[in-house]
Amino acid sequence: MIKINILAFFVCLSICAAGQESIDPNKLPLVPYKPSIQGLYSQNQIRIATVFAQGLKVILADTTFKVIQFDVVYDCHSRSVFDFDVKRYYGNKVDPKDDYLRRRILAGDGMDIANTIIEKSGVRYRMKEFSFIVTN
Repeated sequence: MIKINILAFFVCLSICAAGQESIDPNKLPLVPYKPSIQGLYSQNQIRIATVFAQGLKVILADTTFKVIQFDVVYDCHSRSVFDFDVKRYYGNKVDPKDDYLRRRILAGDGMDIANTIIEKSGVRYRMKEFSFIVTN
């Protein structure tokens, strides 16, 4: 009986976790500006120590919008031009303790924030891509 209750708990937990529905950005109107990342310094660069301390937080010039989801495009480090991984995050931040972030990011990486979905007054939009470089 206890095993069944535990199994039922984990099934409910996984259903709740999967409940964050992905939104197809291509079906939304495009706004003419880009997001940014908190902690950037000159020329769209961020220090790796800042990323590991603060994570990646998407910020908007217009704070009346709310970030719903975004994709981070990670370099696979294979030296191939088209070798990259994309991971979707919900909300406006990648936690600094995120295992995937910590395993994938190296100083010198060029990264992108793509498919950013924002919302204002119940209406959703997508934003242009934003690129930045991770430095020492």
